[in-house]
Amino acid sequence: MNGNYKIIILFICVCLFTLLLTPTEILHNSWAEPNETIRVGVLAGELKSEQDTLLLSAYEQILKEEGFPCQVVKPGDLVNSAGEIQINYDALIVPEVINATMPEDFSQAISSYVRSYGHDVLLVLDPATRTAGGELRQAGLLSELAGVKYYQQAPEDQQTTYSGFWYFSSAGKGREWGITPGKLDGDNAVNSYSYGKLKYEHARAVNQDADIVAFDRVDGSEVPVITEKQYAGGGTVVYANLPLAKYKLRSDDLAIRSVLRSFLIKKARLPRLVNSPGGAGGLVFNLHICSGAYFKALTVMMMQGIFQKELPFSIHITAGPDTYKLGDHMGFSAEDKLKGRPLLEMLQDYGEIGSHGGWAHNFFAYNMQYLPQDQVVELIRWNSEALEAVTGKKVVEYSAPGGNHPYWVNQALEEMGVKAYYFAGDTGSSPTQPLLDDKPTDGTTWAFPITPYRQFASLEEMERGHVSPGEVKQWLEDLVEFSAQERSIRMVYTHPSYVSFELDAMRALEDKALAEQEKGRLRVEPMSRFADFLNRHAATKWQVEKLEGNGFAINLENPDGLKDMTVAVYVGTDRKNYVIGESITTVQEDDGWLYLTVNSNEKEKHLEVYID
Repeated sequence: MNGNYKIIILFICVCLFTLLLTPTEILHNSWAEPNETIRVGVLAGELKSEQDTLLLSAYEQILKEEGFPCQVVKPGDLVNSAGEIQINYDALIVPEVINATMPEDFSQAISSYVRSYGHDVLLVLDPATRTAGGELRQAGLLSELAGVKYYQQAPEDQQTTYSGFWYFSSAGKGREWGITPGKLDGDNAVNSYSYGKLKYEHARAVNQDADIVAFDRVDGSEVPVITEKQYAGGGTVVYANLPLAKYKLRSDDLAIRSVLRSFLIKKARLPRLVNSPGGAGGLVFNLHICSGAYFKALTVMMMQGIFQKELPFSIHITAGPDTYKLGDHMGFSAEDKLKGRPLLEMLQDYGEIGSHGGWAHNFFAYNMQYLPQDQVVELIRWNSEALEAVTGKKVVEYSAPGGNHPYWVNQALEEMGVKAYYFAGDTGSSPTQPLLDDKPTDGTTWAFPITPYRQFASLEEMERGHVSPGEVKQWLEDLVEFSAQERSIRMVYTHPSYVSFELDAMRALEDKALAEQEKGRLRVEPMSRFADFLNRHAATKWQVEKLEGNGFAINLENPDGLKDMTVAVYVGTDRKNYVIGESITTVQEDDGWLYLTVNSNEKEKHLEVYID
């Protein structure tokens, strides 16, 4: 009787398990048929020159680095013989210059794409503003769709575009559109390290019925710089009145990156492979040790607990015995047991030791351009080898003294095994692949732009510029929050200091960063560890497809493993979702985004997301 009882209990358990499993199996087997690959189309209307090709490559580079599924398309791939648009893309980007001569039937198809099909379009600067012969039209053919009369015919004595500023109504509005804290000045204009307010090329434009996000002020009126216009059918048109790729090619990466991210994440809601480990925000704290002048400061910082193993720095050192000229004995002397070596041996426990230029900081910074290239490379190699002799570890990070970093150095750094370097260009933006002669490289070295506070970068510059301690603390806390919320990586840098202004600012940064790291919203790592992830991210093949009904099928593949790769899909704010897949962590945010992070290092992954 007792044996039969056990059999009956076992039979009931099996039945209950089968009943619980059945809905999921039915769900999986009946709905998991993908019917459309999700991607963004980048319209390449007319490529007339190498510069046009470079312009297009700037868009491709940012979209790849940010993990958006995209494809470059020609007008014939989007519009059929009857002039009707083929809905093969979930969003459309229309870059500047190469789409200026768009024909009328194609502009009508784009209008239908938004109005009738509810899709989203980003128009940049001058689409459909010229005839096939190159003559300027009275009005852009897509002006009504954008709600902005852009690229206006100017009087004969004026140019079609002009040089102006880029304002937001508030710092908060700037952050909504991906502008890093510190990149707006007191007037909420975009500015940069050392320069203050930056000037950008704008077309002469007048807003009609779009919502103005950003603007310039000219003769008492507002010229729209970024606008958005929403349609009842669900489509949105964003107009960006500045040549985004031009500035990317001139070391201003944030302009194009912030507009593309904001459009694709917050308007088009396209899936992406998040370009930060575990889908969390990332922060690099880069410390430059230029000479022996910092021995006291480093000692004070250690005694006061500024260095913490939970918050590893990128610590870059100029290793030689001299600073201004050979024989001045003012250097760090990394191999000297009575000078730099004891400090270096302690510092290596608190982050990644990198090379800060070539052997003698100020001599290298001020004379690099006058030296033969092979001698410059030799000085950098000396510096790295001296550090390696003490730490026993390969140097894989670099920063240029004085920011003196000609692009040809990149190839030499990569040959030395450097994975990441500090960069004084592209300020306030994410890590990016460096350019060589204005062309993207195909290497594995990543540039980490500094994040300035207005025209200042290091903390001692802020002190000399009379920025208040409270202002600096607020900026650092805002920066950490921005990185966590945007799930993007930023880098700040400074020098060692024993002055209370800098020490208090470092503590404020560390306190906020540690709190967010403990919540899982942020990771503080040396730049080379982020570079390792970014190279795996770049090598990851992935695809998101729509499932019949509601949901997504996600496929990921990387021969080096998928650990910490995160896919973001939009599931809405008021609907339940179910995820099929093992060894993943899921986080659903209040804004409707679902983040799926792979916890194992398997090489292939299939996930499915169903939405009720």
